[in-house]
Amino acid sequence: MQFIDEARFVVRAGRGGDGSVSFNREKYKPRGGPDGGRGGDGGSVILRATEDLSTLEPYAFRKLVKADRGRHGSGNNRSGERGSDVTLEIPVGTLVHDGEGLLADLAEAGEEFVVARGGEGGKGNGSFATATRQTPGFREKGLPGEEREIRLELRVLSDVGLVGLPNAGKSSLLARLSAARPRVGDYPFTTLTPQLGVVDEKGYRSPFVVADIPGLISGASEGRGLGNQFLRHVARARLLALILDASEDPEGAEGTLRAELHAARLSDKPSVVAVNKIDLLDDELRDYLRDTFPEAVQVSAATGEGVEAFRDLLEERLRGMDQREAVVADASERTHRTFRPAWRGMLVEAENGGYVVRGEEIERTAMKTDWDSPEAVENFQRHLEKKGIVAALRRAGAETGDEVRIGESAFDFR
Repeated sequence: MQFIDEARFVVRAGRGGDGSVSFNREKYKPRGGPDGGRGGDGGSVILRATEDLSTLEPYAFRKLVKADRGRHGSGNNRSGERGSDVTLEIPVGTLVHDGEGLLADLAEAGEEFVVARGGEGGKGNGSFATATRQTPGFREKGLPGEEREIRLELRVLSDVGLVGLPNAGKSSLLARLSAARPRVGDYPFTTLTPQLGVVDEKGYRSPFVVADIPGLISGASEGRGLGNQFLRHVARARLLALILDASEDPEGAEGTLRAELHAARLSDKPSVVAVNKIDLLDDELRDYLRDTFPEAVQVSAATGEGVEAFRDLLEERLRGMDQREAVVADASERTHRTFRPAWRGMLVEAENGGYVVRGEEIERTAMKTDWDSPEAVENFQRHLEKKGIVAALRRAGAETGDEVRIGESAFDFR
């Protein structure tokens, strides 16, 4: 399966079913009354994170994903069937964006996000019967489901990300650290997609995941080379391991790596340094590198020299990070509070020679109204008066015959 880490398509939830207008006609029940049932809600489009996928290839060529619409209500107070949901499984570590920004970050297996919610079904005439209105002859229409274009962006989740210039030996080092068998070649850009390996030693508290990230070049933060494809996966690693080629200007390589990480706002991530390919150096050059990089580990992916010490260093740093993160999480749990907006009012404005009424509740009511039914329109008028919208329009200067727009509906004020 090809590695794809970005996909873009439209999701459309199902429309809600319309309510029914029906009257009981059973024998011996001459006054059975209205019994129209409500429509079923439309199906939703749901994203679910799974560890069974490691690529977005199933969605690379999708243009539209839509859920089923709800069925209409019917007589005898029978509600319409709810539309079927559509659940899309995506890899763990996928970010979900729309035109306004980030919607969700699915970083744990089994985590779900409703990316497009199904429309609400309309009420049947049986729902509008009251002591003073015993035979309503109107119903509500179902609401349309949500629709939006989304962009999925996969960022590989790892504990350690091996970062280095092309041909620094990251793939060979990953093979030494874990049981992974990435492609290894004696030429730049052998690795074109992230490769993962699990380090599971008996003496360690828990296993950890190491990612071999595609090679970085100068200017990657501006899109050169693999550009953002590299940086999005680096952003997910908890700890960065800068791999320097001991035989190819390691000082310049470190400067390039740190400059690109800084440009991508990733320089604050914890990091360690490993100087690779020391088997190609004599003792004098090794001593020089110890003085130049006093905190770096000298390793050789080819011979295995220093790999065990490097592996232990990674585990030690990760264990310390786990302890700090646990303390921070515990503190945030005690102080975390959630605020949700409670205002759901309406706004009346003069616009283009008419008047516009804005507000979530009234716009939903307008969409549900069956404008072909005079009785339904009359009920909508009563709703406007009850909510104080008619009075607000008069205060704004509306006169009989002026156009009033609510959502996509327009009518004359009276």
